[in-house]
This record gives sequence, C-alpha cells and structure tokens, in this order.
Amino acid sequence: MAAIEHESILGLDNIRLDLPVASVGSRSLAAFLDYLIWAALAILWVIFSVLVLGALSQALVGVFLILGIFLLDWGYFAGFEIATGGRTPGKMALRLRVVTAEGGSPGPGALLMRNLVRSLDLIVGVPLMAFDPLSRRLGDRFAGTLVVHDRGDRGREVAPVLGRVPPGWGPRELAAVESFLARARSLEDTAGAFEMADRILDRIRRDAPELLAGVDMRDPVAALRQALQAEEG
Repeated sequence: MAAIEHESILGLDNIRLDLPVASVGSRSLAAFLDYLIWAALAILWVIFSVLVLGALSQALVGVFLILGIFLLDWGYFAGFEIATGGRTPGKMALRLRVVTAEGGSPGPGALLMRNLVRSLDLIVGVPLMAFDPLSRRLGDRFAGTLVVHDRGDRGREVAPVLGRVPPGWGPRELAAVESFLARARSLEDTAGAFEMADRILDRIRRDAPELLAGVDMRDPVAALRQALQAEEG
C-alpha cells in the first residue's frame, strides 16, 4: 500500500509553523538576563574557591575554579531547562519556553544537546537566529528545538483574517497562512520569509490563480497579503 503524503505549504524542516516563535530580540534579552545571573554565580564561586578551598589546598584552587566554571557554564542552562520544562530565569522573565518542532515538551536528552554548543553559539548564535525564519541557533538545529512565547490562551496573538481563500484549503492550510502573516512583520526582511511566502504563492497559483490577478509580485509577503486580502490583527 502506497504511503499517503500530506503536503505542508509552509513546511520547513518538518516544523509546525503555527507556533508563536520568539524573535532574536526576545531570545537575546533573555540570554542577557541569564548571563547576568550566571556572572553573579561565577563570581560567588571564585570567591568561595579562593577563600574557602584555597585555605584547604592552594594547589587545587585552579582546578576547582576551572571545573566549577565549566560545570556552571553548561549546567546552568541545561539544568534549569530540564528542571522547569524548557525555561531558564531569563526565559521566565520574558515568558519564553523551549519546545520541540511539534510544539511538545523536549526531553532531557534534547535539552542537554541544545546546550552542548552554547559556547560556539555565543559567536554564531545571533547571526544564525537573525537569518533563520524560526530564530534557531546552532543548538536548536542539533536538538530539533524551538524557543516560543509561553503566553497561554490569554496572550495568544490574533491572527490576520483571510478575506479570500483558495478552494480546497482546509483548517491546516488556513492556520499556517494566518500564523505566517501574523509573524511576517518581524520576518519579512529575511530571505526565509520570502521563501515561505513564495511557497504559499506557488500553491495559490495551482489552486486559484485568479487570486493573483493584478497582484504586484515584487514583494512576496506583500503579494500574499494582497492576494488573500489579509488584514493584520
């Protein structure tokens, strides 16, 4: 029996695109808050190592310092995320949370993996998130995770209303397009946003080419709004 293929018009690495993905700005601010806390803990560890452990063995002070900083660097983020279901103090303050590509809670293995390359992400993480339509850093790509806004039903963003819908489109397609347009303001300067808009426009060309009559196609995101008469919420 042949397998039934389900087409996703906004599919990108099999990730659900109706998730409220956090932007690079929100993630950077959360990381800044976390590193302030991390720095305070590191200073306390240095003081403890020099004053207390140094009194016991001067030769071991350097070893304890290096080992403690290493464990703190890796354990702070991974430990908090495992203990709190994908949140660190910085993420809690910004109401962010780590989830899987399907929107579920990642296991300890995935949370450990996403933090293995955190030191490298200090260098390449922000550029990667800036050019990734899903704001993923290197660790997210390795672990298959995303960082989303943890707002609950009360804080859910209102998606734009689609005034015209191609025939045959179901709730899955509508939800994906509405979610994309709701986030397009922060994404439309990236090549990824244009790529996703082009994918939707290609689908419209197949299903309802009349919706694209008279539409200026130079800006794919603006063209998509015009074709579907979407009003931003």
